[in-house]
Amino acid sequence: MFGKIRILAATLCAGLAASPTVAGETFDRIMSENKIVVGVAPWNGFVAKNPSTGEFEGLIVDDIRNFTEMTGIEAELVNTTWSGLIAGLQAGKWDVIMTGMGATPERAKSVAFTDGWGYLSHVALVRTDSDAQTRSDLNAEGNRIAVVSGTSAHQFALNVLDQAEVSSFSDTGAAVLEVMQGSATAYLGDSISNTRRADEREELRLIEFAPDKTEWNSMNHAVRYSDLDLLQFLNTYIRTMQLRGWYAELAEKWDMPGTLASGPK
Repeated sequence: MFGKIRILAATLCAGLAASPTVAGETFDRIMSENKIVVGVAPWNGFVAKNPSTGEFEGLIVDDIRNFTEMTGIEAELVNTTWSGLIAGLQAGKWDVIMTGMGATPERAKSVAFTDGWGYLSHVALVRTDSDAQTRSDLNAEGNRIAVVSGTSAHQFALNVLDQAEVSSFSDTGAAVLEVMQGSATAYLGDSISNTRRADEREELRLIEFAPDKTEWNSMNHAVRYSDLDLLQFLNTYIRTMQLRGWYAELAEKWDMPGTLASGPK
């Protein structure tokens, strides 16, 4: 199975740029060649290169391998950056984005999203010696909430933690360090990444908000709007695997919260 996935650098894929597609062209080629080109970007636990083997591994990589095993369609992974995913899809460098990109109205202006196969929400990281237990505890004068600038968590903090001071940082490492050093009360980020950080660092503790006190985002695949038949094909796979409990199995294997598969209840 592992041999069916070839991983190429994005710089080697300039020759893949295709002429504008018409409805059905991409899907027909995939079915004819039994091969789909997949754009991915690094995300720890989902798509990450193992330094020992040089091979990609993670939850999404396992899902792509399962897709290949079930359909017989070889998946060629093309590694790129997050900022280059949509542009590469539009240029025809890959047929689909499979890297956990969240569906938003802004991104939907450029690409068509599949059904959500996974879900994440906003949660907080605090020091283990913090007295805070709930979102209300964080939303108090004198508290400083660290976020990464421009993220959905940044906007969420501005909207609901209006009594606290919200401080934005350019990267996650700097924001989390503020909490570890006691300069910030909490770091607000996504449930998957923050759960992993809390598990890895004994000086940090997770505060999960009630389902109706947080904000949920989905993780999706994306295709060009001219490839809606491919979209239907991928949705069939996603719905089938959801019914079989596949994403719950993956969440357990990769030590991720069960809400990844279940979403808000």
